[in-house]
Amino acid sequence: MDALKPLGIDPALLAAYLINFVVLALLLRAFLYKPVLTMLEERKRKIQESLEQADKVRQEADVQRAEFQRELEEARRSSQEAANRIAQETERMRASILEAARQEAEQIKEQARQQFEMERQQAMTDLQRQVADLAVEIARKVIGQTVAVDEQAQRQLIRQFLQEAGDLS
Repeated sequence: MDALKPLGIDPALLAAYLINFVVLALLLRAFLYKPVLTMLEERKRKIQESLEQADKVRQEADVQRAEFQRELEEARRSSQEAANRIAQETERMRASILEAARQEAEQIKEQARQQFEMERQQAMTDLQRQVADLAVEIARKVIGQTVAVDEQAQRQLIRQFLQEAGDLS
């Protein structure tokens, strides 16, 4: 230790410095280092919890996004099915309306045909009656006699003749 004296180092002072340093290091460790380490550990734990929470939130967001995508796809599919059903129903209604219109047109044609046939029959009957009356009148003038008694029978005979003539043509 005497070798330190020529260098200007006092061994007692060096020992005091060393004791002071150790005491200060122990005090700092007890009052500063441990609380700082505890605070750093707490901060590390909170950061880890925040990261875990963020990861959990991200996973929940992924699940919700997947659920939203599934619901969106379901809504698209449902709307497409509804559009298809509406298109099919529209086509059925169009076909039904066309069929009803066709049947109504057919019915109107049939009624018109029946009306025409009825009017034709009426015209034929009127014409036969007029021809029979005219034939009786002509026969009366040609013969010059009154055929009042048999006039009804003559008209019947003429109508029968005209009917047979109509059936032949």
